[in-house]
Order: sequence, then structure tokens, then C-alpha cells
Amino acid sequence: MKILVTGASGFIGSYIFDALVRKHNTIGIDNYSLGTYQHPKIYKIDLTDQTRTDQLITEFKPDVVYHLAAWAHESLAQFLPRKLSENNFQAYLNVLSPAIRNGIKRMIVFSSIAVYGHQKPPFHEDNKRQPVDIYGVNKTAMEETTEILSKVHGFEYVILRPHNVFGPRQNMADPYRNVIAIWMNRLLQNKRYFIYGDGTQKRAFSYIDDMIP
Repeated sequence: MKILVTGASGFIGSYIFDALVRKHNTIGIDNYSLGTYQHPKIYKIDLTDQTRTDQLITEFKPDVVYHLAAWAHESLAQFLPRKLSENNFQAYLNVLSPAIRNGIKRMIVFSSIAVYGHQKPPFHEDNKRQPVDIYGVNKTAMEETTEILSKVHGFEYVILRPHNVFGPRQNMADPYRNVIAIWMNRLLQNKRYFIYGDGTQKRAFSYIDDMIP
């Protein structure tokens, strides 16, 4: 089986790539804008580069694609909607289109709980998609595009919406995302950490080794 992993140097992507490359003919793509994990079979390509992305997929002809590449800046998205959309929805189309053309059998899309918007938790996969920010709009578009094109072109798909995954390789320097890493970072520096709200709210956290299987 030939497998392509996008975002393969990132936090979750690197673990998935590691698990797959040992068993299958697997390659990865990453632009290394955020991820730092390196491997000889991870190619430095920006998915917004349609020509290079198309060329690699056409040459490799993957049976399965794990799409994890993302520009996951929810708050910033409201001020840079075009840049975020280019790096999420358009980048995804640059992968999906040549993958379909070259006979993909299954697309595995890593989406986000941002598609749920402000609905009352706990969320369920049957909840309607009601995004309230541009990042959520992009992820919703990716999901719906996958569903539509799978019917047209006859490939299988899986949509995953991870919940607050944490563990080794996570970016400890990001002050805006990954709340577990933010808390750890501040504690290690003897700084105050912050809990918004009244402290009684609940969130689901997933350790990376529990999620990967």
C-alpha cells in the first residue's frame, strides 16, 4: 500500500508517519513552517505550490492520503482570512484533486472541533456543522468537499476531529495554542498559569499514544 502523509513533520503527523512508514510504502510532505521532525522520506513542499504538489502526487500515486497539514490559527484567521484559506482549504484542494486523478482509494481528513462552533457540548459527530470563525469555515468546506467528491469519484473517506491532543513533540513555545503545553511551559518558568471561566468547565484531552492507534 502506498500512503502519503501531509503535515508529516508536525506534532500528530509525525507520529502517524512513524507508525505507517514501518509497515507501508509511505512518504510525507511538509513545508516545515511549524513542524521540526525530519525523515529522508518527508519532502519539503508547500501545499500552496500547486505545481510541485501535483507533480509529487502524480509520480507517487498514493492509495491512501492522510491529510494533516494545516495553518491552525483560529483567532488570527479573523484578520487574515485569505492567507488562512490559502493554507487550509486551497492547500487541501491542491492535494485532493491530483490524488483523485491518480486513483486514490481513501482520503483521511484531519478536521477540527471548530466545525461545531458555539453549540452546547458535549459534541457528537452527528451535530450540525455551525462554524463561527474562518478556520472552522475552512474545515467545514474541506469536509463537505470530501463528501461530495467521494460520491462523484468513488473513493472512501474518513473525517477525524481530534480533541486537544498533547504529548512529546508538541510545540512548547506557542503561547496561543495547545493549552496543556502552555500550562507546562509557564509552570517550568515559575509563571502564573490561567484558567478562563469559573474553573468548573470540562474539556476532553487526548494523549498522543492513546490516539495514534
